[in-house]
Amino acid sequence: MDASTAAYYSLHAAELSRRYESVQGGVATLFPWVFQRGTQVLDVGAGSGRDMVRLAEAGMEPWGLEPVDALREEALRLHPQLKGRLAAGGIPGELPATLPRSFDGIVLSAVLMHVPDAELFEAAFCLRGWLRDGGRLLISVPTERPDLDPADEERDLQGRLMVLRPVERLRLLFERLGFSQEGEWHSADGLERPGVRWVSLVFRLRGETPRPIDRLESIINRDRKTATYKLALLRALCDMALTAWPLARWEPDGTVSVPLSEIAKRWLLYYWPIIEADGALIPQTAGEYDGSRRMAFRSALSELVGNYRKIGGLPAFLADLKGDSFDAHTRRLTSSALAAVGRTIVRGPVVYAGGARGERIFRFDGGTSRVRFDQELWRELVLMGHWVRDALILRWAELTSALSHRELPPSRVLDLLLAPVEGERQDAAARVIYASQSSLECVWTGRSVSPRALEVDHAIPFTLWQDSSLWNLLPSSRQANNSKRDRLPERGLLLSRREAIIHSWSVLEQELPQRFRREADRLTGTAAENRNWEATLFSAFGEAVEYTASVRGVERWAP
Repeated sequence: MDASTAAYYSLHAAELSRRYESVQGGVATLFPWVFQRGTQVLDVGAGSGRDMVRLAEAGMEPWGLEPVDALREEALRLHPQLKGRLAAGGIPGELPATLPRSFDGIVLSAVLMHVPDAELFEAAFCLRGWLRDGGRLLISVPTERPDLDPADEERDLQGRLMVLRPVERLRLLFERLGFSQEGEWHSADGLERPGVRWVSLVFRLRGETPRPIDRLESIINRDRKTATYKLALLRALCDMALTAWPLARWEPDGTVSVPLSEIAKRWLLYYWPIIEADGALIPQTAGEYDGSRRMAFRSALSELVGNYRKIGGLPAFLADLKGDSFDAHTRRLTSSALAAVGRTIVRGPVVYAGGARGERIFRFDGGTSRVRFDQELWRELVLMGHWVRDALILRWAELTSALSHRELPPSRVLDLLLAPVEGERQDAAARVIYASQSSLECVWTGRSVSPRALEVDHAIPFTLWQDSSLWNLLPSSRQANNSKRDRLPERGLLLSRREAIIHSWSVLEQELPQRFRREADRLTGTAAENRNWEATLFSAFGEAVEYTASVRGVERWAP
């Protein structure tokens, strides 16, 4: 809890406790439906102790955490029976030694809106660690607040942090951590404040449950396809869902939107090996093989590929793209190719995907230059994208073979489609910067490393993300790098080496500020403020590691 929010609760503890105790309904009415009698339930942000008492009255064994000393003192004054059950603490944080190590249920009433975005994933991760398998999590958060500060929409007029998040965002956050939603209730304010509305969500911690992917299956296997464009669009969305999900924006109309420019850049990388391949033309549209129809952006992309063939090929293009180091000629060629690809995306798969089901799945918002689609489809891609992508690539190879009248075997096309999108590992710039430091240590072990023994480690292995963004390149000893290989660092290792990781980022950010911030913003999904970019980026980095480990089943590592 930030200082301003905590100060308000501390100053008004007695008055607030009196008001809390007067509430007759609220989230407590759900306790008998959510938790079983006799189970241990933790109330995080216990406030006046009201909900702990009502848990006990409903037959549960209550425990509580409250970070504000004055509120905790009021709770014990009003309810002496809570002594020994209510401790100092909150989220994110550690469980005090006086409390059990895990619980059958957790209540989180009027708490998450006080957690800043940079700490949200860590807070959710704590809750998962405190719940037993099959345990239930009950969350209550405001959805409408008329008392937000016009000068700072993330604080109310009392100065408290008050982040109102879409229900869909919270649902996706917890589903990615292994929860499934079991209930949702909307209600008026228990304190009868006009215009204030609440939502209560119930999640169960358990294994992944089947999710409908009929719409994806329809596009991949049943939609009429005269080009590979629909498959390329879905592949781009899968890759974004797996490695760049913060770029998605939750829209108030129930859709998610992603930047057209991001999809177009990915298309350049997908189609580049197909254009560059030696030998016969590899068709991507019906009629292209016999010359009656051409891929809409083949000419523009061919000119770009031909230019870079003389100066290093795709790796050279990627280096220029990352560093925004195009000369006037290559910038013109790149802009022309991206514009042609963007037009194709908007006029092709955005319009026609979903034809087999008779529905329009995507639409283009010209005002924001973003592609919009249903939030449920995005959730499926985030949760199942690693499987969907493999099916897409195979179907793409099969379709290309069919477009060539079977003269090209699918295996030939698969080799091109499976070429690393990022090309070769591009860590040379980071290596030079790290090696120039007067003192150098391995980010994972803290031991000194000589420039000769320095290796640059992809924290999230290149084999998983194919991402050589600067935030993913950390200085390592040869021994640690060889030991880690294609595994992900353990959560405890990340947290214990937080300052070393941030220091390494600061070194790169000083030398390559524009590239570093651009790549960091893609991971965080927003332009981090200068004074707090380290915390924002570390939170997003930790989330990326845990999400990749959970979804891909990757082995963890510590030295």
